[in-house]
Amino acid sequence: MDSSNDPRFNFDAHPTLDELIAQQGKGPITDVRVLHGDFWPEDEPLEDFLAALHDWRGHKKADPAA
Repeated sequence: MDSSNDPRFNFDAHPTLDELIAQQGKGPITDVRVLHGDFWPEDEPLEDFLAALHDWRGHKKADPAA
């Protein structure tokens, strides 16, 4: 496949937002439930989640600014 003339692979192309949406086959989100993450067990306390989030972000517990 020759991609030299394909606008999807042209670094200098400046597609509009509508063109990008059409190329990617995406559209507006109609159901906000698709944004809901399912990455934390329901039976775990909120405090454990917040501690994990703090850790994931690289904050040190000894750091008073964190």
